[in-house]
Amino acid sequence: MSFMTATHEVTAARPSLQFACSPKTRLFFTGPPQGLTGSIPLVNTSDGKLKLRSIGLKSSSLKGVAKLPLSEIPFFAKLYPGEQADIPGTIALDSSTPPGHHTFEVTVGGTTVMAEAHVEEVVDLRMAPAQITILAGSSPHVTRSFVVENAGNVDLPTGAQCETPILDSNDIASAMVAGINDSDKSTVEAMVKSILLHWGELHVGTLVTRRDPIVLHPGQKLSVDIHFELPATLKPLRHYWANLQLYNATLFVDIYTTANYGSKTKRSGKAQGRAP
Repeated sequence: MSFMTATHEVTAARPSLQFACSPKTRLFFTGPPQGLTGSIPLVNTSDGKLKLRSIGLKSSSLKGVAKLPLSEIPFFAKLYPGEQADIPGTIALDSSTPPGHHTFEVTVGGTTVMAEAHVEEVVDLRMAPAQITILAGSSPHVTRSFVVENAGNVDLPTGAQCETPILDSNDIASAMVAGINDSDKSTVEAMVKSILLHWGELHVGTLVTRRDPIVLHPGQKLSVDIHFELPATLKPLRHYWANLQLYNATLFVDIYTTANYGSKTKRSGKAQGRAP
């Protein structure tokens, strides 16, 4: 007579790295939303080498870079038996996460502790195209379309008007050589004065831009029209340039004047002068 004996196999839990701190300890991460840095204290209480490849994150308000709820992120650590260490790491959040203090949970090896993210303010205005060329003909007015994006985490108000100097394409070195050649070279003072006069001539006027005032919110992208007004002081058949700075974004403007630059404005002025 045979008897069948039921056997039950008990699978032991795989050892894992653990927090080397009290569950009441609070962790801290600081930095911009997509680069929060901090450290996690870990310990290996097993008798073998252990690796950690990810940690669990949970928050009711914070989201990851793809604007999805936080769940698990890569976080690599390797500790030998009995070893403990503060492991540095980076957490990436949605780029529009507002600045300030945010709380979330971190889980390692089945244990969860609270953590705090100190998110810094990020001003990141992006503009496309970043460089334009204006062929200035009879009219000093030009309109161009741009795509602007707020890739930061704070509101960016833009006013209705900006001004920036227009410079002759001749560089400072060329102006210095011309200044020396045009001076009488009798004294150093005379040469320096001539150089400064030529440098001053590089600034030929002011580029004025006008647009509808808006407030660009974090993550917002819009198409906008910008109107450029060129001064009457520009000379025909010349090359000028200007840099328009708006927050961290820079728009490079190349200006080429044609042979009839400003003729429309001059004709309009003469017509007004003949009016009774």
